[in-house]
Amino acid sequence: MGAACESILSGVNDDRTEFKYVGTWDHPGRQSWDMISGAAMYPTDIWMPGTLTAMALHSPYGHAKIKSLDISEAEKVPGVHLVLTYEDEEIASMPKYKPAYFAFGESPLLGDEAEFEGDEVGVVVVADNEEACKRALDAVAVEWEALPFITDCREAAKPGAPILRPEMNPDSNMTGNTFGAPVEWEIGNVEKGLAESDHVEVIEYGRPMWSQFRSMPPAYFSYWDNDPWGNPDGEKMCYVTNHAHFPNNGPAVSAFMGMGTYADKVRALSPYMASRYCDFVEKRGALLAPVLSKRLGGTPVRFVSTRRQAFDAAVPQTYITARIGYNNDGTLHAVQSKNVHQSGARGGYGDKTHGHLVLPPNAQAFKSTTCPNIYSEMAYYVTNGACTTADPGKDMWEPVNLAFAHIADALDMPITDVIMKNVSVTDPSLSACMDAGKKAFDWDGKWHKAGEKTLEDGRLHGVAARACWSMTWGMISYNINLRMGVDGKIYMPYAEALIGTYWPDAVQLVIAEEMGMKLEDVIVYYAPNYNNWQQGDAADRGSTCTWAAKEAAVQLKQQILATGAALFGVTADEVDLVDSMITLKADPSQQMPIVGIGQLAVGYCGKPEVPFQSDVVRTMNVDFCEVAVDPETGLVEITDYVSAHDFGKVIRPASALGQIEMALTMAEGRALREELIWDENTGVLLNGNMYDYKVPTALDQPAIEGVPVETRMGGGAYGSTGVAHAHTNAGLVGLAIQNAIGAWVNQQPFTPDKVLAAIASKQA
Repeated sequence: MGAACESILSGVNDDRTEFKYVGTWDHPGRQSWDMISGAAMYPTDIWMPGTLTAMALHSPYGHAKIKSLDISEAEKVPGVHLVLTYEDEEIASMPKYKPAYFAFGESPLLGDEAEFEGDEVGVVVVADNEEACKRALDAVAVEWEALPFITDCREAAKPGAPILRPEMNPDSNMTGNTFGAPVEWEIGNVEKGLAESDHVEVIEYGRPMWSQFRSMPPAYFSYWDNDPWGNPDGEKMCYVTNHAHFPNNGPAVSAFMGMGTYADKVRALSPYMASRYCDFVEKRGALLAPVLSKRLGGTPVRFVSTRRQAFDAAVPQTYITARIGYNNDGTLHAVQSKNVHQSGARGGYGDKTHGHLVLPPNAQAFKSTTCPNIYSEMAYYVTNGACTTADPGKDMWEPVNLAFAHIADALDMPITDVIMKNVSVTDPSLSACMDAGKKAFDWDGKWHKAGEKTLEDGRLHGVAARACWSMTWGMISYNINLRMGVDGKIYMPYAEALIGTYWPDAVQLVIAEEMGMKLEDVIVYYAPNYNNWQQGDAADRGSTCTWAAKEAAVQLKQQILATGAALFGVTADEVDLVDSMITLKADPSQQMPIVGIGQLAVGYCGKPEVPFQSDVVRTMNVDFCEVAVDPETGLVEITDYVSAHDFGKVIRPASALGQIEMALTMAEGRALREELIWDENTGVLLNGNMYDYKVPTALDQPAIEGVPVETRMGGGAYGSTGVAHAHTNAGLVGLAIQNAIGAWVNQQPFTPDKVLAAIASKQA
């Protein structure tokens, strides 16, 4: 173990020890009520009289270009109102969208080149209903030029592979990455370190593309109408569904960026967008819906997709080969890693490498170990086959934990001991998580050497553990506006579409805590005309947006106390807010309601002092998994999951523990069944439906126990940190399978055929 960490609490009252609301239960919140009651309105639910339907032409090829189009027969189909092509003057003249994090790869809203099967390309139709749209699209005469396609980044890396994006790189398919991170670096001297090590072996890790899987197919609704408050300049307002949780994506932002208007002319229609996991990919309907509505005089247009298009956003492939050197005491001494990673196709109205590639599973996480010699080589290759999206940082720990598992297996040590020997600078967090998790899981009672335990029913028993850092994702400065109304209640607006992370409910707890208000007197509400898109709907950003809310709440409380003190004839230091009442400290029986003392407001924009765990890893989590493997069929059942997570500080227990259950359920699906599969000859996605691509349901969910740990070591409010991203980690199941069968399965998902092949290779 490395040195102990120091707390990074910052801002006002971050070291608070007494809590009335924060960390307590029985506060269901508005989102909970909306979802349980069925009141929540999602984009697919929105409809109004006179609504027309829009659909786009989808490519039947893995990569193709339109040579010619004839829409004359499509325009004759009964019920069709509008047929536009990529050559339409307005669409063709719209600015190409180029995200700030890329300096190349811009693409048009609707072009003539399809970069994957199912890509929206060439033609868009508006008609009375979906059936008329489909008939019109079938009537479009298209001459296609089939182009070379690649759906595997390893194929894209081979010499002589067809160049997919010559405008980006005319010499190869290699491209850059999101934040310009170095593709090659070294710490220490790896060759020397390998030579000095007692043991050297090669580890391999492979992950195919897996779908972000939107629980609802993408749908976009838009119309143009007068603002109820009037239109001084005569220009109508654009009303549009708001999906995205980042400012440079999504219908609302795309609308004013693409059409040359400004944010005050855009109104969001729905506070909900259904579950999405770090998915930044919007379909072209995000902007086409308001464009088409505008062309039709403001008529409501609902741009729809099929379930197949729900599979267009995917986490990219990655393949790692690494040599590791370690010593007889279980310490890691050298790592030499090479990672081939996928960039993928563009996403919606975005650039041609829309994959965020946030923190791919390269050797970065080895920097958080005591290993003195690390070499990393990354190579990013563009491909066809779905749009790549975020690749959260917990995946960095999959090769780290795989290395730990190889050390543990070779030396007959529990992997928990190897973790504690090698992970650096994380006390007290790692020790607290390890101790709590081992106890809850009964690790000491369950652990055994690989392949040494068979259950009574003949299945092979396996257990494993893995460590990972916890993410805060606090790079955004959060804009929090608070207002005290004449009714004595505190109001905070937000405009983001929510994905079930309950951050507004957590913010409500923090505001009530800091101000001394009753919880019911703090109203966090959806405001469709509130021009702010960055309040943190992602679970891991909730800890930092609550930090900003804390700072704003303290400032508004000071204003209220100053006003109330003047009415009492005392100084502000002599009064406090207690249960929404201004109270004399010297005589608490003397109270004054804040109703009617006037309207006060405060705006705060900021972020914690150290939002990222960039310099030092301070908050950790340790997950434990137990499996039973049928040696006859290769079927794997996860029988127990325990997650000991250092929340720093639990703000809202219901959503905190719910985030663990959600993430581990997703990990179960990724580990055992989820994988996008393309036909090698055509580039067509073979399992873009819910029958062939099996996502976990309640019946598949394993037993999950979340064990909260609080060290106050995070960078968010009260030392809190992120939750969900840290646990969507399929690699842990593979380590447990190895412990059961005594052989390695090196590529996800760990399907029966791979398990049986591993068992057979061991027996050969």
